[in-house]
Amino acid sequence: MLKGIKIKTTVSFVFMMLFAFAISAQEKTAAGLYNEGLAFLKEKNYESGLPLMEQALAKAETDQNEKVIKLAKKNGAVAAYNVGNTKRKAGDHDGAMAMYEKGISLNPDNASNYSGKAAVLEAKGNKVESVSAYLVAAEKQEAAGKADRAMKIVKKAQNTVGRMYTGKNYDNAIAAGKAFIAMKPNSEVNYYVARSLTEQGKNEEALPFSDQAIVLAGDAADDKYYVAKAVILENLNKPAEAIEMYKKVTGEKYKKQAEYKIQTLGS
Repeated sequence: MLKGIKIKTTVSFVFMMLFAFAISAQEKTAAGLYNEGLAFLKEKNYESGLPLMEQALAKAETDQNEKVIKLAKKNGAVAAYNVGNTKRKAGDHDGAMAMYEKGISLNPDNASNYSGKAAVLEAKGNKVESVSAYLVAAEKQEAAGKADRAMKIVKKAQNTVGRMYTGKNYDNAIAAGKAFIAMKPNSEVNYYVARSLTEQGKNEEALPFSDQAIVLAGDAADDKYYVAKAVILENLNKPAEAIEMYKKVTGEKYKKQAEYKIQTLGS
């Protein structure tokens, strides 16, 4: 008889504990959830911290707790970026993209998630889209006062266009280059677009991009810009103008080519 009473008491105690735990979970404040999530983030356990940041945000929005809303969005975006990186490095590109998109939705000013998104697009072969995404990331870095980081990202986008050109993927080099130029003037990207169009025999279309490459570079214009324009002018049957471009070449790399062209076009 006593044994039966003991069992009933134990069962009742377990149910009471479970009920108390459920009540406790329901009563967690937005700040409490945020602090739990932050503790995980400090330990670099982003997988565990991200859901708590999202729960804190939901609770804070219900309670109209602006302070926690701001903090949960900011740190939630950081957590999403790091979870995304883990997935990307593991080859889970779709999972990574979902995390970066989540990070962007939490904090549109966080540049890192745009960089992550660009890296995934590039890895998946969506080179043109990746260039635009890199430039958005650069804009976000500039807005945050991080000019050095912005320059590195711009360079990465520029190199992406360059690899398309050198890889003879001219259609994508042109599309990506034009998308780049629409967002940010760049002499080298104008050169890649001009050369790609020239390779396709589209010399009339190539000429303005060649001109712009030279204008943007100014006194620092590379000899290859002059050679590129000279080739276009040759193809357009404008030898006198081509010669003037070749005369601007001063470096050793293109000097012999320029001298030969000046001689043959002038004869």
